[in-house]
This record gives sequence, structure tokens and C-alpha cells, in this order.
Amino acid sequence: QRAGVSAMTVSNVINGRDGKVSEATVARVRAAIEELGYIPNAQARSLAGAESRVLALVYQAVPQRAALAAPYESLFVGACEKAARAGGYVLMLCGTSDAQEMVSQLRAWRVDGAIVMATTRIRPVDFMERAGVPSVFIDVYGDGLAGSSVNIDDRQGARLAGEQMARAGHRCALFVGPSPSGSAVVRERLEGFRAGFGQGDGAVGTVRFGMADVTFEDGVAVGVRLANQLRESGGRQVPTAVFASGDILAIGVIAGLRKGGVRVPQEMSVVGFDGIEAATYLDPPLTTIAQPVEEKARRAVAQLVSQLRGEGGVEDIVLPVSWREGGTLGPARVD
Repeated sequence: QRAGVSAMTVSNVINGRDGKVSEATVARVRAAIEELGYIPNAQARSLAGAESRVLALVYQAVPQRAALAAPYESLFVGACEKAARAGGYVLMLCGTSDAQEMVSQLRAWRVDGAIVMATTRIRPVDFMERAGVPSVFIDVYGDGLAGSSVNIDDRQGARLAGEQMARAGHRCALFVGPSPSGSAVVRERLEGFRAGFGQGDGAVGTVRFGMADVTFEDGVAVGVRLANQLRESGGRQVPTAVFASGDILAIGVIAGLRKGGVRVPQEMSVVGFDGIEAATYLDPPLTTIAQPVEEKARRAVAQLVSQLRGEGGVEDIVLPVSWREGGTLGPARVD
């Protein structure tokens, strides 16, 4: 009554079905809603068979780590929430280490759709069958991809890092990250880095692998270990460069190297991957491969909403990455 329109029109605006409603009417309805302090009952709408207007962001919870503690993860979640809110949806975080519990939560909350991060370690086709909601998968590769996905060009980004290191004269590099067998993203980056580092200016490069979680603490441990090896051996057979599978890991490596008295990049070069803001605070700033995290989040939400509206089918989006020059990649040291 306050807006001077029918109950059906108000319902259409509240539930996002305002494509055929004039902008003036939509504005009038929203103004009346705000003035009256009306809050739609999401549970009642869901029980009535309407949209819940809730999207789930599904991630793998790790018991020994704070939820979404990695800078990349928190930035991605924040960007997803912003995009969902702009589209009239609420973003619900669903973190669990048990796949069945994850699916049960989604069904219990009657979410409209889900954005699933690769760290869930559940095959997309299995997730789609069990959850029964439209889904968009983030950083997922390989077989079993049944829904839409939004990825970055992990392989090309790592290849670029390898090529740049080889051009700087490095012939032995250490790749640090989680096990490639448990992460398709790490596998893509490792293979890309090996391909790029093995080309360079024609010289054959050697890539070693070091196991580490993408955390600052693991990075420090790697850096300290490298510093000790460098001092004990006089530099012989010790890598001259490190490529970390994430920026926060690279930042930790630099801290560990400096703790051990190793200068970066004069004695050891370090390159990261992600392009997080914290990387720019180092002195010198971290050289890294930057990925468009906010655009990735926007595209994921847009793709999911498009599916919910019946406007789009399955689509696999691959976003480009870019080389961001800092000051942590220098010429290879001469032992």
C-alpha cells in the first residue's frame, strides 16, 4: 500500500524478479521497504518453494588453521560477498572437512546455488549429484568437472615466472608448495614453471621441489633451511632462486632467508604467485605473478546468478594473469 502497487509487484521486487518492472516502481517499492523496516522471511520464502536468495561459498576447513586465513582466500570471499550482495543475495560460508556434512548443510539451508573452491577436494560431478543445486567451481581442473568453472591461467603464469628466472641466469631453482598429487592448481603451476625454466635462453635448468603448506610459517622454515644449506656448502649445489606457489609462502621464505643472513635478491631470488597487497609492503616489493582475484569472484557470482535465472548454461572461464615486477628477482649468484 505504501508504494501504491500490487502485492505481486512487491513480491517480484523482493525476490529479484523485477525485469519487467519499471525502474521508478522498483525504486518506490525499495524505498517503502526501507521506510517500513520490512525484512523478508528467508525461511518462509524457502519453505514456500521460492528462492532463498542465499548462495553458499564452500571451502575445505582445516582443523589446525583459522578459517580462510590465507590472504588470497579472504580477498576472494570478500569480493564474492560484495558481488552477491549487489545482486540481492546473501553469501553463506560453508566450511567443513567432511564432504557429506557439507552437502547436508547446503540442503538444510536450502541454498539457491553454490560457489565451490578447489580446496574442498570433492569431485565436481559428485558434488553436483549430491548437493542438487547449480554450482560454479573455482580453480578446478581435470576429469569430473560437471558444472561451470572460473579459473586463472595457472600454467601460463608459472611458465612466465620460469622464463624470467632463466633469463636472469638462474640454472637451479626450488619450487615450494603443497603436494601436486593433492592439488591440481599446484600441479598446473609446477608443470608450467618447469616448462618455462627449462627453456629460458636455451640452457637446461634444474627444478627441485620442496613440500610446504602455503603459510608464512612454512615459508620461514624453508628460508631458514636454505640459508643454512647456503652457509654450510658455500653455495655449491644450492638453488639460486625460489618460486613459491603463493605470495604468503614467498614472504615467509624471504623472512627465513634474512633471518639466516641471506640477502634477497643478491644471494637468493624469490618469486611468488597471487599478487596480494601485502607483497607490495616488502622492501623491496615481492616480484610475483598477479591474478585478478576480485574479477574471478565477480565472474563466479555472475555465472551462478545467470544459471539461477535460466539465462546461461555451463561455461568454463579462464582469466589471464600478469607479471608484476618487484625487487626480489635478480641475477643468479656466482658461487
